[in-house]
Amino acid sequence: MINKPVWDESILSRDGQFPTVLAIGDSWFWYPKNNLLNQLHKRLNRKKRHIILVRGHNGAKAVEYQSGPIRAQIERDLDRKKGYGRTIKAVFLSGGGNDFAGRDDLGKLLLEDCSDATSAFACLRSGQPKRLFSTVIDALLSVAALVEEKIPGTPVFVHSYDYPPPNGKGFLGLGQWLQFPMDEAKVDRNLQQEVVKLLIDEFWLCLEEAQAKAPTLQPVDGRHTLKPEDDWANELHPTVRGFNRLAKCWRPALERTGIA
Repeated sequence: MINKPVWDESILSRDGQFPTVLAIGDSWFWYPKNNLLNQLHKRLNRKKRHIILVRGHNGAKAVEYQSGPIRAQIERDLDRKKGYGRTIKAVFLSGGGNDFAGRDDLGKLLLEDCSDATSAFACLRSGQPKRLFSTVIDALLSVAALVEEKIPGTPVFVHSYDYPPPNGKGFLGLGQWLQFPMDEAKVDRNLQQEVVKLLIDEFWLCLEEAQAKAPTLQPVDGRHTLKPEDDWANELHPTVRGFNRLAKCWRPALERTGIA
């Protein structure tokens, strides 16, 4: 019996099972030991039986869902004849964080020298972050459009992020996601959390606006959920307890659509 999300598709073939949820995502779906999908699987299977098939990878960017290998894979997964289109009841999306976090990506949003900035907005280049998030939202909407084409009426859930602390903490040698690029741009340390908050809030507003273009899109707001000191393992990933708390934010949307 499959009792957790499936990252290895061969397990489905071995057990003669088919997924009911297709999850496409970044490290919030792939983080080792515990991640958002582990907790969502538990909640989905309290009253109903669901099997979650996971696509994407650690570090995935939303733009990868629009073209390239990940896009080709999910096109096949959603197909009724070649893939799992006959059994999939919902699609989960996690994406956008890696499109702006990191030395290269966050650096492109910030002025080269923010030392005179007195507000978070004053640290950003002209037109940002709207320009970046427009690209991210287009990619997410392209998945919703594909789902609607292949399996009409199927809900597509996509989450916001909460406010990660720019404290320089990484994971297994990976890092430099938030504090480092802001230090390079001379963003005052007292403003750095405000810059992160501005980006996360703007991303959520873009998700809300996207819902008007795709009625099957179900944004899940995870902001104001985690405690800065206790619920973050590093600059991008919550702790075990943090992921537990974030999964609870999905309950209203999952119940409203009859998935849970």
